[in-house]
Amino acid sequence: MIDPVDDLTRPLPVATACPIRMQFAEPDRVHTVVLMQDLFEQWVIIQGWAGRAQRRGRCGGKSRPIDSLEAGIAALKDIAQRHQKQGCTLVS
Repeated sequence: MIDPVDDLTRPLPVATACPIRMQFAEPDRVHTVVLMQDLFEQWVIIQGWAGRAQRRGRCGGKSRPIDSLEAGIAALKDIAQRHQKQGCTLVS
């Protein structure tokens, strides 16, 4: 963002030090979930997945806005529980 006083570039204000990231693994797939703020300081959950040994390199992803950091953390817990029920292991 540009400071109107001296026209210098300043870093964007971000409420958290870094995005919150989790990765889950299955024998043939990898799932990644990230909770972060976008450039407009709106919270968003980004989910991605990819096959490990597929020739075509199939992958996909989706994102959805979240109302607050607390709602995002609750959504991450729900996603983690769902992946673990499906047999995925938490990698990081």
